[in-house]
Amino acid sequence: MKTNFSEKNIWLNIDKPIGISSARVVAIVKRYTKAKKVGHGGTLDVMACGVLPVALNKATKTTNDIMQSAKKYSFFVKWGAFTDTDDSEGKVIEVCEKRPLVSEIIAILPDFVGKIMQKPSKFSALKINGKRAYDLARSGVDFEINERMIEIFSLKLIKNTFEGATFEARCSKGTYVRSLARDIALKLGCCGYVGSLERLEVGQFTKENKISLEKLKNMIIIDGS
Repeated sequence: MKTNFSEKNIWLNIDKPIGISSARVVAIVKRYTKAKKVGHGGTLDVMACGVLPVALNKATKTTNDIMQSAKKYSFFVKWGAFTDTDDSEGKVIEVCEKRPLVSEIIAILPDFVGKIMQKPSKFSALKINGKRAYDLARSGVDFEINERMIEIFSLKLIKNTFEGATFEARCSKGTYVRSLARDIALKLGCCGYVGSLERLEVGQFTKENKISLEKLKNMIIIDGS
């Protein structure tokens, strides 16, 4: 059924594709819906996909509430290297031969559940003196990011192979999955980085009820027709 979204005060559960930023998704939704105000409920990296809650018009006033919600991720850690961005977009800065056993991984997972200190990547979207950390890092500026407390509500191993391991994590706002993957590898005495990342949930927004940008476009009434 076609819908006119331009005046609606609602949240949309958008399936962010790999390869575009969350800000770009917001711009596309705004262009499609003609809504006066559009915002999202928590940034996803360009290389990540999955649930991206997007608010229209007055619903943007509740953006902070959505951003505070717990989030659930599925992520693949590729063994054998560290990168400067802690993901597949970065430059390899260290390699190793060790590959962890399933028993080794399971043994260290409890160390990452609960309230823990985490140091975000220098290639994160955090602001340092008003500038994005990733912009400073790409410009070669030397700076430090302080550790901060996050909470991992659950963390489980789904599968482990020689190439890498798939995990699922449910965590608090402010958790950087790339940093979690890096720290898991460090704890195991090997190298690893995020090879792929999908957000499965943001609060009540789940993988099961998300819609693609293409589907949203097809749902919209154009010129009142």
